[in-house]
Amino acid sequence: MNGYYKNKGIVIELTALLDVILIMLFWVMMNVQNGDKTTAENAAKKAAAAEQQLEIVREELDTKTNQLERLTSMLENIDKNAADNQQALTDYENGMLITLDICYDLSGKLIIYNSNGKLGETKIYSETEICDCIMQALENADLKRNDVILCTLIYDGSTSLYRDVKSVNTAVDMVREEYMNFYCAYINTAQKNK
Repeated sequence: MNGYYKNKGIVIELTALLDVILIMLFWVMMNVQNGDKTTAENAAKKAAAAEQQLEIVREELDTKTNQLERLTSMLENIDKNAADNQQALTDYENGMLITLDICYDLSGKLIIYNSNGKLGETKIYSETEICDCIMQALENADLKRNDVILCTLIYDGSTSLYRDVKSVNTAVDMVREEYMNFYCAYINTAQKNK
């Protein structure tokens, strides 16, 4: 019959019909492949977005965990800090105070005292040397880096050079980097005399 089918007087050409069916089948397969590609791309985008969101949540969780640990540590140490502060105030009342005294002979110098006497002395040239001298004086006084230390810088504003006071002030800030509870008050004796 050669591609023709005859049934009760109707002639159907099967070759043309098969061509149309194959074209439609090919078109459906192409659409399914494109749909699969689009679905895969959308799934990859959603997975990447979910992964990014997960990383943000992890970072936030790490931050919150660190804050919680810091607050927990602070709460655990609050009684100890209060006791240390009270002891420092009691020591202050009893004259246990570190005194930094700027004075002049031929040049400016810093003398460090406590109630037991002189702990150290240095020329006012280098902020690093001043810092080292103060820290050595604190060690000489058997003070530890976590102790609460009350200090007073005494200078005569009418005779002390501004740069010398500034250098000692900077050195005191450097000491605070090592001794976190180092507190220093500044007394200008020239203002007292007015």
